[in-house]
Amino acid sequence: MDPRRFRFIAFLALALSPALADQVIMKDGTVYKGKIQVDTDKAVLIGNPPFDPTAYLLKTEDIEKIIYEEYHPNPPSERKRGFTAEGRVNGHVSSSDELSYGTAASLYAGLGFRVHPALEINGGIDWSPALRASDPFSVSDGTTTRRYQDFWKYSAVFSARVYPFYQKPWKTEPYFTAGYSWSHQIPKASGDSLSGSGWLIGFGAIRPLTTHVFLESRFVFEKTTLDTIQFLGHEGGIQPNVEQRDYALSMGVSYRL
Repeated sequence: MDPRRFRFIAFLALALSPALADQVIMKDGTVYKGKIQVDTDKAVLIGNPPFDPTAYLLKTEDIEKIIYEEYHPNPPSERKRGFTAEGRVNGHVSSSDELSYGTAASLYAGLGFRVHPALEINGGIDWSPALRASDPFSVSDGTTTRRYQDFWKYSAVFSARVYPFYQKPWKTEPYFTAGYSWSHQIPKASGDSLSGSGWLIGFGAIRPLTTHVFLESRFVFEKTTLDTIQFLGHEGGIQPNVEQRDYALSMGVSYRL
């Protein structure tokens, strides 16, 4: 093998290796880091799993020095108590007899705390910047009538997660979630608003990308009852209440301490 190519491969192995590892220093200055698998008076076999599947057989006569260190592979993700910060992109489909929106997207940002490997508490804000009603929603005080079709919405969401398989050594960890939300829906360019609350239930899963960064996916059903309106600067009740059913598929990332 060409010496320059050989040094380049050795440099890559060194760059990708863990901070603490066995080291073999050659007489020509090349350094190999990894796990010494075989050590005899004639040769040393060193590899760097799982970073590099190739092992290197080095002749003892070419070796200047061998340094033995404790080998530490990358630590796995841990299912432990601690804070979490997460962000998600959600795709929604809703249905309602009074005020139904078409397909729309929203953004969620929130915080949480895993109080036990089996239980996590979460809270955050879900924001929908562009909702369009399938049919205009009409409101009247007996004198003035307004028709709303384009909305934006934000919801404060409080929920809990249960990880029923937290003792399983699976990399992907499923969970169930349930919670409560407060919704504020604002017809654009009106100064009015509709508000109410509801409950949600669903399931999802998290999968570690690194020790602290996790990929998240979930599906949630939410039912919201709108019962209060701000109309022409006055607050009143909505009779009958507006019932909305929302189906949301989400993808996101969380950072877990």
